[in-house]
Amino acid sequence: MSLAMKIYRALISPNVRNFVRRAENFCEENAPTFHKKIFLPVKLFAKNTLSLILKFSMSRRKNTSVAANLWRLSAKENFAPLVSIVVPNFNHAPFLRQRLESIYNQTYKNFEVILLDDASTDDSREILSNFYKRHENNTRLIFNEKNSGGVFYQWRKGIEAARGDLVWIAESDDFCAENFLSELVTAFADDAIQLAFCRTDFIKDGQKVFTTEQYLIDLPDFDWTKNFAMTTAEFVERGLAIKNIIPNVSGVLFRKRENFPEHCLEMKLCGDWLFYLDAIKGGCVYYSPATTNFYRIHKNSTSLKIQKEPRYFLEHEKIAEFVAENYNVPAAVHEKHFQKLKEHFLDYYGGKNLRELEKLFDLKKILGVKRKPNILMGVFALTIGGGEVFPLILANELSRKGYPVTVLDFQMEKDLPDVRKKLKPTVPLIYLNKTGGLAELVENFKIDIIHTHHGFVEEATSYFTENNPRCLHVVTLHGMYEEAEKNYLHKLLERVKKSVDVFVYIADKNLVPFRENNFGREEIFYKIGNGLERSPINPVPRAELDIPDDSFVACVVSRAIPQKGWQAAVEAVKLANTNGRRIDLILVGAGEMYDKLKGNVSEFVHLVGFKSNVRDYLAAADVGLLPSEYAGESFPLLIIDSFFAERPVISSNIGEVVSMVEDAGIVFDLVDGKVPIEELAKILRGLADNPDAYKKLQSRVASVAEKFSIERVAEKYINLYEEKFS
Repeated sequence: MSLAMKIYRALISPNVRNFVRRAENFCEENAPTFHKKIFLPVKLFAKNTLSLILKFSMSRRKNTSVAANLWRLSAKENFAPLVSIVVPNFNHAPFLRQRLESIYNQTYKNFEVILLDDASTDDSREILSNFYKRHENNTRLIFNEKNSGGVFYQWRKGIEAARGDLVWIAESDDFCAENFLSELVTAFADDAIQLAFCRTDFIKDGQKVFTTEQYLIDLPDFDWTKNFAMTTAEFVERGLAIKNIIPNVSGVLFRKRENFPEHCLEMKLCGDWLFYLDAIKGGCVYYSPATTNFYRIHKNSTSLKIQKEPRYFLEHEKIAEFVAENYNVPAAVHEKHFQKLKEHFLDYYGGKNLRELEKLFDLKKILGVKRKPNILMGVFALTIGGGEVFPLILANELSRKGYPVTVLDFQMEKDLPDVRKKLKPTVPLIYLNKTGGLAELVENFKIDIIHTHHGFVEEATSYFTENNPRCLHVVTLHGMYEEAEKNYLHKLLERVKKSVDVFVYIADKNLVPFRENNFGREEIFYKIGNGLERSPINPVPRAELDIPDDSFVACVVSRAIPQKGWQAAVEAVKLANTNGRRIDLILVGAGEMYDKLKGNVSEFVHLVGFKSNVRDYLAAADVGLLPSEYAGESFPLLIIDSFFAERPVISSNIGEVVSMVEDAGIVFDLVDGKVPIEELAKILRGLADNPDAYKKLQSRVASVAEKFSIERVAEKYINLYEEKFS
């Protein structure tokens, strides 16, 4: 550390700051003239001198501690997401105009403003209403008739009302530079970034009294004069676990969250800190000094009062417990946190007996907290298929349950934008080689478990996990191994035998290639079925598909490859339509068979191509149809989608179909590996002409569907992770 930095840190130590604070209060109360004419000018001179020392020190400082861990941001063309700006106000009428002008004058223009008032008793509502009238096209006004009881309740209300992809909580007494959004929004073009923040100037009585650079000078691993992006694992360990690096939410932009962390509501001081720690799990953060947030400090603010109460230390203990549960940080980091509290306890708080502090912040208890594992969900590609979609759904649920999870796209096929939408934006997504090799990513994100879902991905991963036993490798088998060419399968099994810690199979048939090749290690195989998340259903109107309302309709959803039985479905529907009630067929999917059938089908067949909202098409039908001849079929997601769309299923007897369908559908056997077209036509005709039989099947769907809840499936995976991780 340079001599200048040592001098600076000594002069801003808690002892010196507390002495100056007490002296100023004494002078202000007992010698106001001396305070105004002598004390304040001397204080201003000292502050300017300190700023010069800081600038000199920072100009010579190198960011060597974090240089190797900085994130390489990816970019997107024409990236301009909608930003929801939430302004939670309570009795801040004197500051509202400056606050709102700094919002509406932003150089970035794709935003909406949500003006909240928490039952103010001053002129706030009149001011808010005037701004609303001036900006009705992109502004909403929400007034509480009764005070909510806390600012974090207003945060929750604003986030729930937000329609944008990104959220900015712009507190009503702060203001900012006009380039605030334009500087921070671009960071979110990278799917790993969960939060971005900028530098802050602290304002008191209209004057700048402190800066980000001064506030964070005690964190030597950062250079706050330069922008950076960093994995949250590194960011928390190097600073956010020790102190709230982000002094004010007005300087923060984050991804829209579906669920507000309820544990923030019970806090008075550290709720924002806890919110940041929760929001960034598994991802990356971005910092920019190129724009400024102005944070207004009030002499009698709640935060200053709480710092003199025992609650201050109890809330810090909650923060430390959350860090210990969710982040892989060494004990030394928690000890640094304790040391900072010790300084506060002895100086600002005026404590004398450290045993009292230890009761409020129990370091031993914190160090004993059980940590959740960091999970890296590896996917073959963001493309169609059960083995590609299921890991995204599982990642969503693990994240919702509070687990640090990151999705790694190996990009072994071309990614599809509609499949990308299945992964929630609040689940960080990274790309192999684009953002680093596997070893580098595991290190920077501090990964404990790699969970993969495709043989090619398992093979690529094995070269790392074989030599890194600390990182567990979990594999879910979706049917690819059964379809693998013999020589490749032998090679693949030799690789994974040395590197995989757990195999999860979803169908008994998944075990066949392992047993036929004398794989052994039966103790590492566990059976867990697939599951999906429920979603709102909006049935596609039959009129849009040129289907009569009184038709009996079957819907196939799959990759359009020959093995999925599209041709058999078309022929069966054609045969079934020789008499009786009309039967129509909807084919959802893209690929070889779509191209072959397009323009070459009867009026009863409706090709719609690839769609992400498959349940809306299933809900437009009467039954889901799975005429699959695919030998690798294990646990078809079509059946779950159909049940969640409240429709029974007709399916070939393949994989785990019989146990999945139970009595909520009809299962037929393949004949020499092929769909028996006449039998399928007869099944369709029987349901079309017998409404009572159909209603009986449909009545059973809801009870059978419950076992496919992703919540239940995720709990089984969590139990497995915890067992192996511990």
